[in-house]
Order: sequence, then C-alpha cells, then structure tokens
Amino acid sequence: MSQQTAGTGRRLVYFTGHTNGPAGTSAHDALVIVTPQFLGNRAHSSRILEQYPDRAGLDVTIYGLVESLEIHVIGQNRLADQLREVLRAGEIPGWRLRELPAEQTPVQALHARLSSRSANLPRQVPFESVEEIAALPDEILLDFRGLGPGALAEIRSALADPSLREFAIARTSHTADLAGQAPDPADDEFAARLRPELRYRYSGFLRGLATAGLPPASLNKVLDSLAAEPVPLNDPLVGDILTIAGAHDLLAYYDATHEEPHRSRHHD
Repeated sequence: MSQQTAGTGRRLVYFTGHTNGPAGTSAHDALVIVTPQFLGNRAHSSRILEQYPDRAGLDVTIYGLVESLEIHVIGQNRLADQLREVLRAGEIPGWRLRELPAEQTPVQALHARLSSRSANLPRQVPFESVEEIAALPDEILLDFRGLGPGALAEIRSALADPSLREFAIARTSHTADLAGQAPDPADDEFAARLRPELRYRYSGFLRGLATAGLPPASLNKVLDSLAAEPVPLNDPLVGDILTIAGAHDLLAYYDATHEEPHRSRHHD
C-alpha cells in the first residue's frame, strides 16, 4: 500500500450531496468510503475535509467519472496528492485516477474569456486550472447551479481557445519534496506563528511565502503583520443561511476562518 501518513489527531469527513459522515483517517480510507457513492448516479462529486482537534485542515473536491471509472481530483495540496497517490497505486478496485497534463493553465485565464455571469458559475468549485474544468463531462457541468446550455457552450468555446496554452505552467506535487515525512501544518514554522483560523485563511499564501526567497527580517515583518490581524467573528445567522442552503463546503470554510463570539469575549 502507498505511504499514508495521517498526522497526529487527523480525521477525515466527507460531504456528498446532502449526506456527510466520517471518512477514516487516511486518503485510502476516504476513497474506499466515498467512491461507491458515485455509482448508480447517486452523486457526481464529494468533498473530503481534514479535521484536527486544534486547527483547520485541508479539503479537496473529487468527481466520480462513472463512464470511464475515473476519479478526478481537484486542486493542488497535500491531501489532493495523497488521494492521487492511492489511485495511481491501484488501491481502489475498479477506479483509476483521471490524469491531467503536467503543465496546466491557471483558471483565471479562462475567467478572462467568459462573460461575468458564466465566469462566476465554475467558481462554485475551487478549480485551480483550466484542465480541471475541461476534464468534466457536460452532464456534470450542467449540474452546477445556474449553468444552462448557453453558458455551457460559452465555457466549452473558451476552453477550446488555443491561446489559453500560452499561460500553462508546470504543476508540482506537494508531497514529492517532503522525503516521505508527514507535513503537519502546526509544525511549519510559518503556520505555527498564526492562529488556526488565520492558518486556514492564508494556507496558500504561506506556501508561496515559503518559496519567495525573502530575507529573514522581511519574512518576520510579513508574519508579524498577519499574526496581528483580528479574526472576524462567526455570525450565527450566516451559519443558518448556509446550512439551510445545503452549502456545506462554504459553511466549513466559514467556520474554519471565523472565531466563535464567546471565544473572543474570553480573550478580552
């Protein structure tokens, strides 16, 4: 079995359609639990979320392409790489990974070629590249709220624009350079200086900061500034609205990046 390091206290949960539940502690566990839910047209996608006792974790959206029996993993983070590793190793019987090109085009290049309304529709999922959207069949794209045949035709036309390839960049694994060690956000020297809500909010920013080559004094200034930012309070009404709407992914992100009001009062 491929190497699966869960990390201290990690557990996974899934959100598939209107259902959710525990998904074990490893990428392998999660795929074993989630992939059967794609069969029989029960669901097209699922969101897998890391949870830790003391901090927010990563999350990944996956699609089940039933006709080809492929799992399409969206995004580029440690959890996404672990899911891809399990699928490439053939550990999920009957399923394989939907492979994408090594060079991919940032999704913002597609947005610039669409009308504002059509550009907003794919933003319902955190796509990072044009190729991630292009890999989805029409019937899945048409499941996006508000996306009809006209918007689909506009998106497909933009995806076929050869000028998009001018913006292609090489994508690298977030696990390949870690020498098999489990990357723990709490142990990262940058993330450890921020509160959990800020770590989650700035997870992508911190990854870029680690490779920016800034001198130590500049890094310290940036991190001190981030650490001083107040965490916004969680508005219960927002949580109720998102719960009623069934927007579980948005609710999880909102909860992870906002502070409970009683905690703020305690710190004062």
